[in-house]
Amino acid sequence: MRYFLITMLCIISNTYLLTQPLEKEQWLRSFPITDYMMDINDSVKLVQIQLPDGIAMKEKTVGILYGVYQQAKTEVEEKGVGRCHLIKGDYYYFAITLKKNTAPPASGDLLYVRLPSTQVYNGFFTKMAGHFIELTNVNDSAFFNRYKIFSQWTQAAENDAIQAMVKDIKWTGDYFNTHNPDADQLVKSGVDKGKSILALMMNCTSTQLLHFFEYILARPRIYAGKNWKVSEIFATWLEAGAPTVIK
Repeated sequence: MRYFLITMLCIISNTYLLTQPLEKEQWLRSFPITDYMMDINDSVKLVQIQLPDGIAMKEKTVGILYGVYQQAKTEVEEKGVGRCHLIKGDYYYFAITLKKNTAPPASGDLLYVRLPSTQVYNGFFTKMAGHFIELTNVNDSAFFNRYKIFSQWTQAAENDAIQAMVKDIKWTGDYFNTHNPDADQLVKSGVDKGKSILALMMNCTSTQLLHFFEYILARPRIYAGKNWKVSEIFATWLEAGAPTVIK
């Protein structure tokens, strides 16, 4: 009976939803779907997200489903679009009309929605959290909480996090330079071509880090939905020539 009711509530899905005008300022948010899924018909699948306390959305909210990067860039494709048709406690059910010739939805895929903005500092990290990106230090401690940042974040907190990340990158570079110097590599291209990656890490500046963050936000789909050690992905960016965003 429950499945029948869900089916009746979710059978309608609209692919024109994104064209609807916004009533007030909204921010892009994304949430991982759970492993609960149900076929409504051949082209519509019911997916579920669970939201923590303090976050809610209305029925009929538009959602776009994207894959999450694992091994290939093709995995981050758009998989479908739909609306929220049922809310049960902290569980939200979306009927997603699937695109043809795409991979089926999988647990951990990201459902993107637009939610009302909040009275917090909207800097680099709120925008990253909107793509469900988490940055951690070398000990896997997060520099910000992907959920709570939208209710308690200031410019001072942003600046403190940036300085903590610079410190973490410098420490990591120094550690490997001392204990495992053979791990060092040379930059392959860009303005730092031929330079030691560990040396660049040990001399990391906040300006360099902000250029890196701009790069992440210019192509967030590769990083979305994952937690990353900031020192590791910063080193990868350096190795690739530290590409920057042309403004």
